[in-house]
Amino acid sequence: MKSLPPLILALLLTGCTENTSTDAFESTHAAPNIVPATVVEPVLFVAAGLNTSGSLVRNYQRGLQYAIDYFGHYGPYYVYLLGPDSEQSVRHIYYQRALTRATSDARLGSLEEQTREFLSRPNIVNEIRSVLSGKAEGGLTWTQAPPFLYEDVTTNAQGREKDPVENTWGALHEYHHVFQIAHCETKEKRTSEKNINSWILEGMATYSSAKFMGNMGLVDFEEYMLQLRTSGANIGRPSVNEFLRENSDWQLQHEGYWDTGEFAQVYYMLGAWATAYLIHAHNIEETIVLRDWYYDIPRMGKSAAFRKHMGISLTEFYPKFDAFIRQTDDVVMKIFQRQRGDR
Repeated sequence: MKSLPPLILALLLTGCTENTSTDAFESTHAAPNIVPATVVEPVLFVAAGLNTSGSLVRNYQRGLQYAIDYFGHYGPYYVYLLGPDSEQSVRHIYYQRALTRATSDARLGSLEEQTREFLSRPNIVNEIRSVLSGKAEGGLTWTQAPPFLYEDVTTNAQGREKDPVENTWGALHEYHHVFQIAHCETKEKRTSEKNINSWILEGMATYSSAKFMGNMGLVDFEEYMLQLRTSGANIGRPSVNEFLRENSDWQLQHEGYWDTGEFAQVYYMLGAWATAYLIHAHNIEETIVLRDWYYDIPRMGKSAAFRKHMGISLTEFYPKFDAFIRQTDDVVMKIFQRQRGDR
C-alpha cells in the first residue's frame, strides 16, 4: 500500500491500475462474460473507536448509495474503515475478512487453513501493522479467483471521520472503479482491448465523483474543474496548466506516467478534463460516457465500444482533446456555459 495525498485517500491503488482484478458479479446490465447475481448489499466493517456519532458510516453511505443508484449493484463489496484504537477489534475484522475469501474448494484446505493462510500473507501482515500504527493508507482490492469480491480498505479512517466531504467523495470514486472493473479484464495490459487505459479509469472516476458531489450540493463542480487547471484542486500540484507548460509532448494514452510520478496530472486531472470534453464539448450524454459504453467492452473491445458510443475513434479523439486542453482557462471553461445554454 502507498501513502495517499489529502482528500483522495484510497484512490491511487484503485481500479484497473493494479493487476489484481478479475471478472465480477453484477445484478444489472450483465455483459456477455459477466455472471449476473442477485442484489448483494455492501457490508461495512468499522473498527472500535470509530463512528461513535454515526457520522463516519453515514457520510460514507451517502456517497456509496448515490453511486449504487447510478451504476447498479456490483459485488459482493466489503468496506473496511479501520483505526488504531483497538487491536482486538482490528484483528477480529481481519479474521472476518479472511472468512469472506474462504471457499469450499478442498484443494485450498480447510476453512481454518484458508483463513490462516490469508492472515499470514506478507501484505496482510504489513497492512495490519499500518492499521495499528495509525498510518493512513488504503485502496480498492479485488480477488483473482472465486469467491469474486471487491474491498475498499482504509487503514486509518480517523481522517475520513473528521472530513465528511472527503469521506463521501472517496466512496463515490471507489464505487465507480468497482463498476469499471466489472466490465474490463484487468489481467491484461491497460493498452489491451479488454482492459481500459489509466486515463479512462482514473479520469472518469475523478470527473464522476466531482460531478456527483456537485449534484449533492457538496462542492461547486465547475469551480473544481477550473481548480484542476489552476491549482491541482484536492489532488495537488503541479496543476494541469503547470504540467502542460513543462510537458509539451505529453500523451493521454501513454501508460508510463505511473513510473515517472506524473500519473496524478495525466490520468486523474487531464483524464477528468478529457471526460468533461466528451460530455460538454461533444455533447455526449453523461450516462453514456460514465456508464453505458462500458457494457460493450467485454464483447467488442475498448476501441470499438468507444467509437460506437462516442461517435469518434480513440485515434481521432486524442489529438482533438490535446488541441482543446492547451487553450486558456477562459476558453476551455466555455464548454460548461455552452451546455447550460442548450438546456
